[in-house]
Amino acid sequence: MNMKLVTGLMCLFAAILICAALHAASNVFIPLVIAWFILQVLRPIIKIGETLKFPTLLKIILVFAILVIAGMAGFNFLSSQVIEFAKVYSLYADKLNEGFYSLMTALNVPAETISSYDWMGILRSNVRNISEFIAAFASKFVMTFVFLMFMMLEAPDLEIKINKAFSGASAVKIKNILATISEQVSHYLGTLTLISVVTGICAWVVLTMLGVQLAAGWGVLTVLLNFIPTVGSIIATIPPVVMAIIQFSPGFFKPLLVLVLLTTIQVVIGNVITPKVVGDRLGVSPVMILLSLLLWGMIWGIPGMLLSVPIISIIKIVCENIPQLWPIAILMGTGEAAKRAVTPSIITRRAEIKKLRFLRAQNEENAKELEKLNNLNNSSPED
Repeated sequence: MNMKLVTGLMCLFAAILICAALHAASNVFIPLVIAWFILQVLRPIIKIGETLKFPTLLKIILVFAILVIAGMAGFNFLSSQVIEFAKVYSLYADKLNEGFYSLMTALNVPAETISSYDWMGILRSNVRNISEFIAAFASKFVMTFVFLMFMMLEAPDLEIKINKAFSGASAVKIKNILATISEQVSHYLGTLTLISVVTGICAWVVLTMLGVQLAAGWGVLTVLLNFIPTVGSIIATIPPVVMAIIQFSPGFFKPLLVLVLLTTIQVVIGNVITPKVVGDRLGVSPVMILLSLLLWGMIWGIPGMLLSVPIISIIKIVCENIPQLWPIAILMGTGEAAKRAVTPSIITRRAEIKKLRFLRAQNEENAKELEKLNNLNNSSPED
């Protein structure tokens, strides 16, 4: 049998096993990955601490204080929104039920089918499932904090460990890959967070001005869903429009205005502002982003969908820095990224140059150490 075919099948089988393992151990891997991404988002704050020469413990306390304050604010907001939702639900439940039966009747659905379909029960069940998901997701944050604390404790010694564990050229290469990943992911997540917050504020202002209930909750939902590429912005528009239809029916002017304004916000920010701010830094093909969204959604659910773009960009960066995997990186990238890409020979040449620089710096350091030892021997008193 062809060895390339065997190798390809083995790689495919290994990938399936890895995906199955990640899915089975999601309770461990999701907090671990989220902790690492939180570390990248907070990296500017950590760098400020390093500039001011704060000790590691003080930087950890600072980061955890920010996260605890944000968590408490989020919990208080979620509690208030749950109470508000209960009031709105009791206010519009009958109206929603009547609208559903009117729609089914207009579609010529038999009365027996309509009466046997407990869609309000299904709605309550889905709301309960969402609440359970939020509670489970919040419980994972305890483990996330533990992982984050140990990552921050280990961070200062990481470079030393890499230098000791690998040879000169390999150590330089690994550090370059980690630095590139950290820089790109930190920039992407920081910029996306800012853009998502701006989008959420714009949605909240529009909904408040039009008098749509739960406007603050829909604004926060817009912020969260904007982290899901492609489909997130579409999903974020649906709940407030449905709320406007229920609230202002039988009139359709305000619901239509809500739909137009929210869509305009998403299109302008998503297709005009975001490309200019973020640019093509990640250089990942839209098809690969969509496939990553589906794959990680299957493996880890909603957290996987939120993390799909940074994960696929990390895989692309690793492939770019390994000459054997360079063709995969080109296929994963956009057309513009492919035009700017360098060939594996140039990558190898750059690696050799970095190796020579590292060895030269190491030789200079060794020479200085040797000179210090000679000076000490010369200055020591004779027996």
